[in-house]
Amino acid sequence: METRSRRSWTAALSLTALVAPALPFGGAAHAAAPPNDHLTVTVAGSPGYRLEGELASGGVAVTDTVAGYRTDRVQGEGTLPGADGGTAAVSLRISRGVLGLTGAFTLRDGDLEISAKVGGVQVPVDGTVTWEGTGTVVEEGRSSRRTVAFTLRDRMPDPGDHAIRITHAGQERRAILRLPDDYDGTPRPVLFHFPGLYEAPWMAEFFGRMADHAQTRGFIMITPEHHGRGWQGVPAGTPSPDVDDPGFVERLQDILVERFNADPARLYASGMSNGGFFTSKMACDNTRFAAYAPVAGQLSDQASCRPGRNIPIVLIHGDGDSIVPYASAPPAAGFWARNNGCGTTPVATDLPDLDPKDNTTVVRHDYPDCPADAPVILYQIKGGGHNWPGGLPFLGPFLGGTTHDIDANDVIWDFVSRHRLAL
Repeated sequence: METRSRRSWTAALSLTALVAPALPFGGAAHAAAPPNDHLTVTVAGSPGYRLEGELASGGVAVTDTVAGYRTDRVQGEGTLPGADGGTAAVSLRISRGVLGLTGAFTLRDGDLEISAKVGGVQVPVDGTVTWEGTGTVVEEGRSSRRTVAFTLRDRMPDPGDHAIRITHAGQERRAILRLPDDYDGTPRPVLFHFPGLYEAPWMAEFFGRMADHAQTRGFIMITPEHHGRGWQGVPAGTPSPDVDDPGFVERLQDILVERFNADPARLYASGMSNGGFFTSKMACDNTRFAAYAPVAGQLSDQASCRPGRNIPIVLIHGDGDSIVPYASAPPAAGFWARNNGCGTTPVATDLPDLDPKDNTTVVRHDYPDCPADAPVILYQIKGGGHNWPGGLPFLGPFLGGTTHDIDANDVIWDFVSRHRLAL
């Protein structure tokens, strides 16, 4: 093996604790920000080269498209300790085009420089980007074409859209999430939104503008994709195969806490239509959500719901809904009021008619004498159809009126964000 006076080409920078040890749910590991991005670079041949370590400055953003769950950008630059004690500088400029993920990779470590035109990057899994191909290696003025490889672990996720792709109960499952503009890796609350029947996550975000709302309000928004036509175990959901939707949600909760440093005491659930039914089911079965907000799809099976705790919940429903009748909403609200030990007769308050042209008004029904940590509120959209309040109507006027007297995004976040679990 040839040696160099200034550099050992087989030198490797080894780091300890590259992956933080897993702690029980709610453990202290989530009080601090995730570690920095991690990079491994190798050059094959003799002499060989290997550099591995965390970025000491800068960072590389790995973001995804909402509609296709595909990575669309791997871009950024930073520095890390070099192989012989100096500082190495790295740059990645990769984006999606007609030929897939292509771009450029460069690394300068002392008198060594590596450059490569990058193509054929596979869709990253869990924010890990890998590539191997031919690059140009320049050492002390001598240039050669060598096999170059790099692995980037995006351990410090960046603001923007991200895709989650996992296998659960034998099925490929996916979700999209948006990290807010001010995301810095510190613990954040998370709002789960469960789409309705035949509704893809991108559709829910487009018509409801929920991710845009989260982007500026500082919380993480995640919209999982159901398998088939809808969520299982609730009206109109996919009948088979058993894809264990409750277990899928728990897997996502783990991923949010472990990879994106979500605050386990501030996980919340919302949903529309079939997703509203599923949100109500989660209120019965999933104890890791701190508060709930079903829209146009309320609890359908009171007999099997035994949450064993108080449930903070806000229900939103239009009384002109021809798909899921409003008549299902007051009984569901009454169930939650009884569960929480509230009074049985709600207090009705007419809200201002902010948009007379939408032909709707809103009445807020507050159940009295609820525990301070477990209110029950029902928003009745008078004249409202099967649409997201404040959003774009999914099928124009065919599903009824869309109110602009309230914005469901504001109502939901203002309600759920007041609650947290005692862990």
